[in-house]
Amino acid sequence: MKAVFIVPEYSIEKSLLRGTGNAWEFQARMRLWSCPSLSLITIAGMMPEGCDIEYIDLNYTSEPEINAEWAFFSPATAQANRAYQLADKFRKKGIKVAIGGPHATVLPYEAFQHSDVIFIGEAEKTFPAFLKDYKNNKIKRIYKASSFPELSLSPSPAYRLTKKYPYKSVPIQTSRGCPHQCSFCISSKIYGNKIRCKTALQLENELKTIKEIFGKPYIFLTDDNLFINKRRNDDLIRIIKNSHINWYAFSDASIADDNELLSEIADAGCTQLLIGFESLCSQNLQDLNKNHWKMKKLDSYKEIINRIQSFGIGVVGSFVVGMENDTVDVFDNLYGFIEETSLYATNITVLTPFPGTEIYEKFKREGRLISEDWSAYNGFELTFKPNNMTVEEFEKGYMDLNMRLNSSDRMSRIINHFKTVFTNKNSGI
Repeated sequence: MKAVFIVPEYSIEKSLLRGTGNAWEFQARMRLWSCPSLSLITIAGMMPEGCDIEYIDLNYTSEPEINAEWAFFSPATAQANRAYQLADKFRKKGIKVAIGGPHATVLPYEAFQHSDVIFIGEAEKTFPAFLKDYKNNKIKRIYKASSFPELSLSPSPAYRLTKKYPYKSVPIQTSRGCPHQCSFCISSKIYGNKIRCKTALQLENELKTIKEIFGKPYIFLTDDNLFINKRRNDDLIRIIKNSHINWYAFSDASIADDNELLSEIADAGCTQLLIGFESLCSQNLQDLNKNHWKMKKLDSYKEIINRIQSFGIGVVGSFVVGMENDTVDVFDNLYGFIEETSLYATNITVLTPFPGTEIYEKFKREGRLISEDWSAYNGFELTFKPNNMTVEEFEKGYMDLNMRLNSSDRMSRIINHFKTVFTNKNSGI
């Protein structure tokens, strides 16, 4: 088989971040997200020996002439329109197209119109079935996962294919699933609430491969909640520490309860943790998930940030604006909190009703969606009518907040704050 794995452009040119493109925090955020498509290189890792395969990321190169038998896509919602456009073009040229990933999983019949094959769910079982059918010339139109696969079935991703691009970080996934099941999170809906983990040997081999290819990579551990499975933390940290890498990851706020764990991950090369605080409004947090876990942590947010950062680990505070109880005050309140806590960095996104989530169904039912142009579903563009402010008020507040966060004064304050943190840490204070 001669196949190409294609990453469509991911554009935020029309988003509410316009005007901040050269600002320091915006650039820092883009560096964190600059990495290969893990889903595509994972299925590329399943391809049999002898296949002629290529990986193309259109965020970094112009559209080339494709000479292949098959083209594979795994678009996020914001990439879906572009993926369909490319797929239609390729099919007219006689190239067969297969589409999988999160968007195709929740809207399979939409993807079906632009492809020869669609994959629904995770690929560890569906893609080998496709390859077997290809070999026997009996390909089906739909391959659907009937259950969540064990990650021991997951191959080592084909990292070698991505070396030609100037990515700033290299992704590795050690587990899937999250028990919190937040109402706006498409990842938790697709992966489920049970934590499934790769084996220690898989992780060791993947990290070894990454280092052989990239030298001194900055690693992005893509798990929704890296340290939530406490039974495997010792093995996980040992493997990471023995790899001698710098890395960042996602965690929930409970990591601040374990000083020993914080000390261990700092020594193991952790430079940043992205934590989903989501909101400073208790009612928003109460509505977020059924167990109200995040709401119960709200009063401790400041202490949590201070404790984690005291170990020299920068906290990237992730917040979502536009929730049901947000008013125009949300932007000033959030800025004040960020200044008071000296957050290392922020990831402030616009509430996005991704298809497949509870809030998408709610807003659609209430007639509040103002766009179903999937390219707008990028996390930085308003696609619905807010509950307690006008669209104009929201957009002005969000743009103003981002300009304030990206000011040179704030950058200087953060640098000075962390100089003090590292001085105190090194002196044992």
